[in-house]
Amino acid sequence: MSTTKTEELPFFHPDRREKRKDQRKYNRENRRNKRKVRRGQRNEFNIDKLRYNFDQGARANRYLVGIYCPVLGIKMDGVRCVSATIPGRQLETTDFSEYGPTRKMPFNVNYNGGEVALTFLCDSTFVDRFILDAWQGAIFAGAGHGDYSGTANHPVFSYYNEYVGTMEIEQYNQTAMPSTLFKLQEVYPLNINAQELSYENGEILKVEVTFAFRYFQTEYKNPNTVRGINRGRRALDLLLDIKNLQPGGNKANDTVQKFRDQLNRFSGFFSGKNKTNIPNLPGNPSDSGT
Repeated sequence: MSTTKTEELPFFHPDRREKRKDQRKYNRENRRNKRKVRRGQRNEFNIDKLRYNFDQGARANRYLVGIYCPVLGIKMDGVRCVSATIPGRQLETTDFSEYGPTRKMPFNVNYNGGEVALTFLCDSTFVDRFILDAWQGAIFAGAGHGDYSGTANHPVFSYYNEYVGTMEIEQYNQTAMPSTLFKLQEVYPLNINAQELSYENGEILKVEVTFAFRYFQTEYKNPNTVRGINRGRRALDLLLDIKNLQPGGNKANDTVQKFRDQLNRFSGFFSGKNKTNIPNLPGNPSDSGT
């Protein structure tokens, strides 16, 4: 019995060439579609990604306030402080332009007007209000300045450094570990608000006090190690790896280097290493307050 054998077409035959071309086109489309699917999966927001990049969260009711004025011997641990405000910071700018559209140029740092409000529960002795009243009285009494002594009607104000103190607002995490510390400098009670009394109100009295301060410092005690928080750090490192070809140095690279040095001060926040002593937030004034 005779058999027939189908001869294969030559490699460079037009039909085989067209078939290879179609196969390559199919492979390219297939790879492109797979990349789109993977890209969509990376960008898709889901609860698992949120859990991976988020912990239990900072809670507004986990804090402790301490108010200190060593000159006057005042030390308030703030156990009865039921409401506090974390101060903010704003750059004051002015419009400037050599020509064309204006740009905003910063010229000063504003700490939200230098005021922060606290609310205290009053016990039957009004001890917190008593301390704050005495603190205010020391400001306008002018004690120690010769024969002059002031009153609320005829104030004689003391020197500034004789009545300012510090305030510490410390935030805690869910495990009762210190998380963030806000330290306000040159603090004194600016305003003790009025308290309303009523026969129809049987709740515990509260007193709201506004404190003046000059500036604040921030300490992050236990920074997060999630690397996804600062994805721009890789680009920053690549930028610093570019060799400087300009004679006399590159001011742009120097600025980036200074910025990276400031980021490094946060240690674990960007490098994944935790330290117990994290330095003050870059850009804060020194302890001297000058």
